[in-house]
Amino acid sequence: MTADPTTSPPSGVDPNTPSIARVYDYYLGGKDNFAADRELAEQVLLVAPNARATARANRNFLVRATEAVAMAGIRQFVDLGTGIPTSPNVHEVAQQIKPCAHVAYIDNDPIVLCHARALLAGTRPGVIAMEGDVRAPEQVLDHPRLRAHIDFAQPVAIFLVAMLHLLTDEDRPEQLVKTISERMAPGSYLVLSHLWDDPDGVGRAGADAYARRKASSPVVPRTTEQIQRFFDGFELVEPGLVFLDQWRPIEDMINAGADDRLCLCAVGRKP
Repeated sequence: MTADPTTSPPSGVDPNTPSIARVYDYYLGGKDNFAADRELAEQVLLVAPNARATARANRNFLVRATEAVAMAGIRQFVDLGTGIPTSPNVHEVAQQIKPCAHVAYIDNDPIVLCHARALLAGTRPGVIAMEGDVRAPEQVLDHPRLRAHIDFAQPVAIFLVAMLHLLTDEDRPEQLVKTISERMAPGSYLVLSHLWDDPDGVGRAGADAYARRKASSPVVPRTTEQIQRFFDGFELVEPGLVFLDQWRPIEDMINAGADDRLCLCAVGRKP
């Protein structure tokens, strides 16, 4: 997909409009992106040189958080806004710890769904990929296919990793999270990471680059206090709301010098 001009994109995909999912794929070293995606990514890197490291740190946070909630006993996982599959995926991590784990990947990007379904064709039972828009949480959570796969009367881990900063204030992200949390049984977990509105304005400069290129979604950095409010009604597990590289780092990460300070993350437990 990266270099062959003779290959037609999937139906519904505009290769000239930068896609958030494909830009993220480019940061991670993937090949599922077009020239417009790479051009935007390089523009962002000019004002936010750590963007590539942040994408990797965000992926590593997702893996560590999946391990943590699986070790805490969670057997159901819903990844909202999953993005283009990048190994290790949630189901690979979760099912190593809980072989019976059920995992649902949900996204509204045609390329994400194409790759997710291809990936799942040969995977273990207990994993589905389906179309859904996080901006309509009731439709997603009440979808018959998801209801047949995930029992919301039992604890579940909901992932909103690098997702909510793609929503504007008009999308009412706080209300969206509240709607989701109301469907979660006690003992459930919310796993979330979000672009930080840092004092130096790096996050805002990166967001402006997305806006100038009219990407598929806006990017909205938020303050520490705004991100903290997404966890209203949840008890933050240690170490609380921190930068990506500070959330339960493994030994190899300590003193690695990543200096990632573009995103905040946390895991909350519903009492």
